Amino acid sequence: MKIAQLSLTLAMSVLLAACHSSDDDVNDPTESPVEQPGNGGENPGTGPGNGGETPEPKPEPEPEPAVLLQESFAGTELPAGWKQHNGASGAAYVKDGALFVDGRKDNYTATAVTLPVPATQNFRLDAEFTVSAANNNSRWVSFMYRVSDTQNLEPYFQAAFRQNAAASNGTELAYRSNNGWNVTHTAAFGEALDPDKTYRVTIEAYNGRVRQYLDGVLLHDAEVGDVRSGSFGIQAAGAMIRVNEITIKEQLKALPSMGDIYPTPQVVGGVAMAPTLIAAYDAAGAELRGAGGMLFALDASLNLASAGGQSEGTLAQRLDAGVAALPLLRIADAATVEALATLANERNLVDLTLVADDAELLALARQRIPMARTALDLSRSALRNTRQDLLAVVQQTNRSGSKIVILPERMVERDAVAYLQRMLITPWADSRQTTPQAAAQILTTGINGIITPDVEVFASLLERFPANTLLRMPLVIGHRGVPSLVDENTLEGALKSVELGANAVESDIYLTTDNRLVVIHDDTLDRTTTGKGSVESYSLAELQAFRTKPQGLAIPTLDEYFEALRGKPVTQFVEIKTGNANIIAPLKALIEKHGVQDQVIVISFHQDQLRRMRDIMPEMSAGFLTSTPAGTTPAVLRTILAGTQAMSSTFNPSYGNLSKEIMEAAKHRGTTFWPWTFRDQAIAETYYQYGTNGLTTDYAQWFSGYAVKVAPVSATITLPRNIASSVPVTLTHQDGKTSTAQSSAMVVVDSTAGYSAQDGQLVFSSAGQATVLLGHTQSLTGGRQYTIFSEPVTVTVQ
Repeated sequence: MKIAQLSLTLAMSVLLAACHSSDDDVNDPTESPVEQPGNGGENPGTGPGNGGETPEPKPEPEPEPAVLLQESFAGTELPAGWKQHNGASGAAYVKDGALFVDGRKDNYTATAVTLPVPATQNFRLDAEFTVSAANNNSRWVSFMYRVSDTQNLEPYFQAAFRQNAAASNGTELAYRSNNGWNVTHTAAFGEALDPDKTYRVTIEAYNGRVRQYLDGVLLHDAEVGDVRSGSFGIQAAGAMIRVNEITIKEQLKALPSMGDIYPTPQVVGGVAMAPTLIAAYDAAGAELRGAGGMLFALDASLNLASAGGQSEGTLAQRLDAGVAALPLLRIADAATVEALATLANERNLVDLTLVADDAELLALARQRIPMARTALDLSRSALRNTRQDLLAVVQQTNRSGSKIVILPERMVERDAVAYLQRMLITPWADSRQTTPQAAAQILTTGINGIITPDVEVFASLLERFPANTLLRMPLVIGHRGVPSLVDENTLEGALKSVELGANAVESDIYLTTDNRLVVIHDDTLDRTTTGKGSVESYSLAELQAFRTKPQGLAIPTLDEYFEALRGKPVTQFVEIKTGNANIIAPLKALIEKHGVQDQVIVISFHQDQLRRMRDIMPEMSAGFLTSTPAGTTPAVLRTILAGTQAMSSTFNPSYGNLSKEIMEAAKHRGTTFWPWTFRDQAIAETYYQYGTNGLTTDYAQWFSGYAVKVAPVSATITLPRNIASSVPVTLTHQDGKTSTAQSSAMVVVDSTAGYSAQDGQLVFSSAGQATVLLGHTQSLTGGRQYTIFSEPVTVTVQ
C-alpha cells in the first residue's frame, strides 16, 4: 500500500470505542482513504518482450480460491446449519430473499447467527447488507470471523458498523475474548448508514494480516494477534441487520507488508525505561553498542553523511543493506523532504525519525510523510531554564508536530527535564561530552534520550545500575482528583490529590447551555450527582443547584480549577469528554484568561476534538486516550505510532495489553505512555517499576511516601578504607515531605581509589577520590522495590 493511504488509514485506527458501548463512546466524523479490495496480493507485472523476441512461456494459471459458502437466502427458513445465539426467540429469520438478525431487544448483548463454514484463518468475505433499524445511532451490526467453537463463541474478531458510521468510531475492527472487547482499529465512513440503502462489506484475512472495507473504502488495514482458524457469524446489538447475500472464499495470497519496523538495540542493564542512546554515527568507527538509533545528515539527493561529514552512501543503499538501528535523518530543506516523501511512498517507510532546527520544515515533513516522526532540534538555541523559555520549548515543539525536542546542554537539568515531561514533551540531550562524570550528570537528570558521539561511555555506566533502577521518576496523575477519598471531579478532590503528591490532576469537561465549562465525568448527572438528565442541557446556574454524591459537594467549573491550581507545581490534564465542537473556543479563552498555558494539556478519546485542538491551539500538548491492541511487538508498534503520529500526541491507553516490552521498544521513537486507570495497588506498583511515564489512578495516596529524590546531607563526604561505605542522605518523597536515611548502595562513576563490591556494598581499599552516585532502595508491597540515585558526588577516601 502507498504510504499516503496507509498513514491516513492507520491514523484513525486506535481509538477506544468498545462495541458494547460505555460512557466513553464517541461520535466524530472524519475522512477515510479509499482503496479497492483486491485478491490480497500485489498486481502482477508485465514481462518484457516485443514482436521481435521469442515469447516467454505462459505462466501456469493461478488456482481459483475455493468457495466456502455462498448464500442468497431463498425460502422462508434459516439455511441448513445456520444457528441463532442469544436474543429473542425467532430474532434471526429469512424473509423476502434476505436474512434478518434483530438485536433491538438488547443494546449490549448481541443477537448472533453462526454460519456452517469450516474453520479457516485465510479467507475473503463479501456481503451485501443494510442496517434496517437501530435503537440509537451508536448501536451496531457486525460480521464475525475466526469464531470459536465455544458456548459464547469467544474468542473471535469482527468488522462492526454503527448506524452512525460517520463517527470516528463508526466502524471497528474488534477482538472479543474473556467477555471483554479490545477495539484495536476504528475509522469513520463517509456517511451514516441509510436504512434504505444497501452496503457491501469485504474482509480479507491472511494469517496475522486483516483488511476491512465498506463499499470499497479500506477502513482497517491491520496486523492482529491470536491468529487462529475459526468460523463465521453475523450479529446485531441494539439494531437490526438485513443481509441480502454473502460469499466466503479461500484467501490464497498473503496481504502486502505494512512496512518494516527497525531494530532498536539497547544496553542490557538494570535501568527501567533507560534513555535511548542515539549514535552520532561516524564512519571512522564509533562504538555503537547499545545504540537504539543512528543519526545521519540527508540531502536532497538522498545521500547520507555522518556527523563528521563523511559520505555514507545513499539512504536506499543503506536500507537495502539492512538497518541495524533506527535511522534518524537530519534534514535542512524542503527539497529533501520532497525527495524523501517519494522514497517513503515507493518503499512504504513507516519507521523514520526526521530531525531539524526549523519547526516549519518539520511541519511540512509531517504533512508530506505522515508516518515519519519528527524531532525539533533546539540544541543551538539561546534558550535557558526560565519558566518562559521552557514554555517556549513546549509550544515550539508542538507547533512543529513533534513530541521529541533536542535540548542544549545547559537546559539538561533535572527540574527542567521533569517539567517538560509533565507537559507531555519527550526531551533528548545533544551531548558532546565524553567523560564519565558528564555522562553520569546527564543520565541522572532523567532525560529520555541522548545523542552522543560516544555511545560507549553511556552504555558502560548504564550497565552498572542494579535491577529496577529508576533514573526518571514515573509521574502520578490523580484521576478525577482522588475519588477513593473525595467525590470525583470536585475541586476538593483535586486539591486533595495535589496534597497527596499527584504530579497532575485529570478532570473531565462539558459545555453548558450558557457556554460555561463544568467539570464532571458522565454526560448525564444521574450517577454522580443529585440531578437527572444530560449535563449539556443545563445552564451553569441550574447545575449549581445540584450536589455530588455521596458527600454533597458542588459541581465545579473549570474556571475554579484554573484559579485554585494556578502556580502550583502540578499539570492539569483536561479531558474533553463531549463531542461538542463548540467546546474548543471557550477552553482556549479560559486558558488565556487565567494564564495557565504552562500548566494545561488536553487529552481526549475524540480524535476530531484533538484535530480541532491542533487547528486552534497548535502549541498545546495533547494525549490520545485509547486502548492497546494485542499482537506482536512490531504490529502493536505500527498501530501505536499511527495513532499518535496523526494527533502529534502521547499514548494514553487503558493498561490492559500494555507490556514492558512494548514501552521499551516505543521509547526509542519518542513515544511516552500514560496508562489508566490503576485501582489495584500491585498492578500499579508493577507499572511503576517498569518506569512507565505516568500512571493515572484513583489512589494518589498509594504513592505519597515513595522516595523520588536522594541527595547527600553534606556537600563534603569523607569515607574510611576497608569497611563498607555508608553516607547519610536526604530523601524527598512524592508528597514533598523529606526524611533522612543511610545510603550504602553506590554506583562508582570513576575513582582513583581502589574499591570492590562486597555483598552489594562498596568497600574502598586505598586512599584517593571517587565520583559516585548515592542510591536508595524503596520497598513496595509484595516484595517489590525500586532504586533511585543522586546526581554525581565526590567522595574522599582516607
